[in-house]
Amino acid sequence: MKILAIMGSSRKNKNTHKLLDIFKKRVVKEKDEYKEVILKDLKFSGCISCYGCAKKPFCIVKDDLTEVYKDIEEADMIILATPIYFNSLSGLAKNFVDRTQVYWCRKYILKLPPIKEKIGVALINGGAPRQEHQFTGSELVLDHFFKVTSCKKHSIVEIDNTDEYPINEENEKIMELLDKVDYDFKENRIYRLWGGEITSEIE
Repeated sequence: MKILAIMGSSRKNKNTHKLLDIFKKRVVKEKDEYKEVILKDLKFSGCISCYGCAKKPFCIVKDDLTEVYKDIEEADMIILATPIYFNSLSGLAKNFVDRTQVYWCRKYILKLPPIKEKIGVALINGGAPRQEHQFTGSELVLDHFFKVTSCKKHSIVEIDNTDEYPINEENEKIMELLDKVDYDFKENRIYRLWGGEITSEIE
């Protein structure tokens, strides 16, 4: 299986990156092909709304995402890891997601077959203690992202209060949360660690 991981935090080796590393150990098997893209290291713009992809089935903006599109299209699983900023994805992650407009145009304007079906996973964490609608903005964005990138099944892992309880393998609650994930990804599900309580629900 080809697994593409997108790290959408501006801080390397901090909570978001560590969550991705911990998750990777559980989901990636020896025979899998794993590629990790750190958005901070790339030079790319947000979507400029030129609608070039409404005329041709590719993004006409040429930057470091040009190669990443190939990875998206070939992947069997895509993992997007991002912190929560203002109740939504980080700016880096949102700019990346906006650039997948090309796949929306491919499907709905150009009427071309969708790209290869895959599994979608989102790993999102907020530094603040649990607040109303803390993750709602991210969930709405991710719903569209999973659809346009042809994720037939998806899972979302949400963790709050990471400023006080950082993400690492010594954090027993986080390890317990990840133990509950169905790594066969048979249904769309959200796994949450909110206020120290672990829950999961089918979407």
